Amino acid sequence: MKNNRLIPFLLFLILISISFFSFSYAKEYRFDKNFLDVGYKEVHEALKESEKHFEHDIVLPIQLPPIVFTHNLGRLTNLEGNQNDYFEITYLNQNLGQSHYNIEIRPINVKVKINEDKIERTLKLSNSNEAIFSTTMMQGFNILAFEKGGFQYLLSIDKRVSDEVTPETLVEIANSVNY
Repeated sequence: MKNNRLIPFLLFLILISISFFSFSYAKEYRFDKNFLDVGYKEVHEALKESEKHFEHDIVLPIQLPPIVFTHNLGRLTNLEGNQNDYFEITYLNQNLGQSHYNIEIRPINVKVKINEDKIERTLKLSNSNEAIFSTTMMQGFNILAFEKGGFQYLLSIDKRVSDEVTPETLVEIANSVNY
């Protein structure tokens, strides 16, 4: 009879031990740790830092792609001088690698030049400005580049979600930047 009670008790102890170990590991693991280690921070904090650096207000799109994200982080990339400085926001889903969306914003005077051979389409924004769409500018990503408010915006979305996030969707996001 004692043997019959001992087995369930041992199983209970094993399950408790496994649960405790799993909880401890989950508590220690942080998906965003590597991003934080390379200068990413809370988006609002990075935005304020960037606005101070560029001495200009930055307006963000109010619309996002229609996919699920678990994290959003921002950073100011401030290299030697001002030539390559830009503000970046990255949206990620820790459970779905293809849910990766990025926004880079830089002053127009240091904008990224896009070679003609990288331009797939030119699209019209609601303010009549043109936006450039490229599927070859950055490996693995579709890019929409446009200018508003003295800044160049580069919206990049993982190609694996092209069916859900079309060029027209990116234009809608661009149109949601309201200066």
